[in-house]
Amino acid sequence: MPTDHDIRQPQSNPFGRYNILAVVLVYAIFAACWILMSDRWVQLIFNNPEQIILASIIKGWLFVAVTSWLLYALMRRWVGGNPPPQADIDNSRRLKQLFVLLGTGVIALTLAGIIHTYKNVKSQEVSRLKAIANLKTGHIADWLRERQGNADFVRNSAYFSELYRHWRESGDKLSGLRLQIELEQFRSSQGFDAVTLLTPDAEKLWGSDKSPQAIAPTLQAEARRCATERQVRHIGPYRDLAGRERLDFIAPLATVPGSAPLVVLHVNPENWFFPTLRTWPVSSVSGEALLFRRDGDQLLYLTELRHRKAAPSPPRLPIATENQLAARVLRGEITPGESLAEGTDYRGVQILAAIYPVTGSDWFLMTKLDRSELYTKAFGEADWISFTGMLALLMTAAAFFLLRQRQQLASIQTLQRSQAERLRALSLLEAIADCSNDAIFAKDIEGRFILFNRAAANLVGKSADEVLGKDEYAVFPTDLAKELMEIGHSVIAENRIHTQEEILRVPGGERVCLTTKGPLRDANGRVIGLFGICRDITERKQAELARIESESRFRALVEQSLAGIYIIQDNRFRYINPAFAAIFGYRTPKALIDRVLVTDLIHPKDREEAANNIKRLIAGEVNEVMHYTFAALRRDGQSIYVEAHGRVIDYQGRPAVIGMVLDISARKASEETLRRQAEELSQRNAELERFNRATVGRELDMITLKQQINTLSVRLGREPPYPLSFLEPSPDQAKLEDTR
Repeated sequence: MPTDHDIRQPQSNPFGRYNILAVVLVYAIFAACWILMSDRWVQLIFNNPEQIILASIIKGWLFVAVTSWLLYALMRRWVGGNPPPQADIDNSRRLKQLFVLLGTGVIALTLAGIIHTYKNVKSQEVSRLKAIANLKTGHIADWLRERQGNADFVRNSAYFSELYRHWRESGDKLSGLRLQIELEQFRSSQGFDAVTLLTPDAEKLWGSDKSPQAIAPTLQAEARRCATERQVRHIGPYRDLAGRERLDFIAPLATVPGSAPLVVLHVNPENWFFPTLRTWPVSSVSGEALLFRRDGDQLLYLTELRHRKAAPSPPRLPIATENQLAARVLRGEITPGESLAEGTDYRGVQILAAIYPVTGSDWFLMTKLDRSELYTKAFGEADWISFTGMLALLMTAAAFFLLRQRQQLASIQTLQRSQAERLRALSLLEAIADCSNDAIFAKDIEGRFILFNRAAANLVGKSADEVLGKDEYAVFPTDLAKELMEIGHSVIAENRIHTQEEILRVPGGERVCLTTKGPLRDANGRVIGLFGICRDITERKQAELARIESESRFRALVEQSLAGIYIIQDNRFRYINPAFAAIFGYRTPKALIDRVLVTDLIHPKDREEAANNIKRLIAGEVNEVMHYTFAALRRDGQSIYVEAHGRVIDYQGRPAVIGMVLDISARKASEETLRRQAEELSQRNAELERFNRATVGRELDMITLKQQINTLSVRLGREPPYPLSFLEPSPDQAKLEDTR
């Protein structure tokens, strides 16, 4: 048994010199490989430029961390000796303080150099962005001014107006042909892609070869406004109904009296406009020029987005989008042209941008550059600064670790106390685990179970003694065990907590479990295995599947119903089924939901009454189910009769009306036909009754006269000339009279 003297007496380390040499050799090999191969590794591992930039920024500091840990681990393994005396411990503290001070100074100087380089590169890029923005804005403004001048010429042309009047008012077809020829020549000479002649109501009269066959709603609306205001306007870029990009200049023939006809000069933006915006004077990964404007509460990009080819054309975003530069300009938070703007673009990526308004339009031009590209250029120039700083920091770290190789190790008594506390903690953990209703288990790094609580044993039908020290192959079928072990290896490799649903085949049948797995670490944070918590959610999943199936059946019933189903809130349709859309002449429910007002589908004669019925129902004035009929309007303007049923529900926290409608137009028509027939029959019956009354009166007078003649004939002793036996009662009637 060692004595106190043996414990206090330091012992020599005969292999210390060779161990130190091994540490230095391993460090030198690793550092050389890192310096030679780091850039190549980054390029092989990452493909995304932003990821390459981020990796390049942090790889230097990662090198410092890795080599520092390597030095520490190797020295702990090979160079450590007996605990040093108290004086050495004090010296180690002072060395540690000195290392922290020197390391902080090196890092500060390195960062200062990198920041200075970054500011210089940023200043250059800002100047370049502003120059490009000024140049492109000027080109576009000049181009717009020239095209506006062409449109003004058409607007004020008395010759074009006179030809139009002779054609349309006098029926002179030769003037119409001459007008078309003159417009085609003007289009060709001024470089327009096509020309279209419209009526004041925006209906197409004539168009050149490349003019659109059908007028887009956007162009129609703007053309009607120009016909009223008699001012030249331009619209676009936009896609027409054939999917072609258009940029149109609308010129009303202002000298034509009355409503002005319109000449639309079509420009193909791909000929000059878009290429001018796409070109970038220098090589750049993210450099991009964007043209945008406000469209209601939307931010409308007028050009194709370079980094989002699949976006709809034209791309739109809400103006309320936070921190996006284009939206902030339209909200008035940034004044264009004043200084550099910083924020995010349509991808949510941090950018630097110069923004200028385009004279003669409501457009804004933004030239922007990703901040990550700026970082790439800046840190590309600052590589030598980073390398020098890392080298200095490494030398400082190496000196520190070499000087503290004799640092005192943890005492045996402290280690024993720590182990005893750990055993108590493990005992407590095991007791808690056995009381849990969830299956709790733990495995070592080799995949063998080291903890298996009572709930886990009950789940798999095996006792803890049968499972401990074994892996999944002893518990589950081979294929399931292999899958579970692969998941465990993935959790340990990724070093993160992972939660997912698992289907376990156990003696009681298949069970669905929500399992959380994570790396099991020791006191030093080193991964030593895997822990897991498994909750049986089979009944909950079955209930959830039943609910989903019930909802699917209900939705199928509603969607396939022949009756129109609706939900109304705030005078708008929040939901309708296909049958509802079909009743009112719409192809799909999307054309009505949140787009068409409820009152727009009601005939004007019944609109006020129907709207009041809905308001009274929502206000609670009507407690029963609403049921009434009214005249409605289909999409094509045809009037129909519908029968509506509805009641109040709570929809998304506010009152709404749910119900159904039936098209009763055919029934109404039948009722109207029956009503007219009943009136005609009533009139005919009245006429017949008047005729019958007149005829019967004459017959009664004749019978009375015949009775008088027969009576006189009997008195004179003659035979009655008229047979009136039918007036005498029958024997049965006589008996009945006698009985009475």
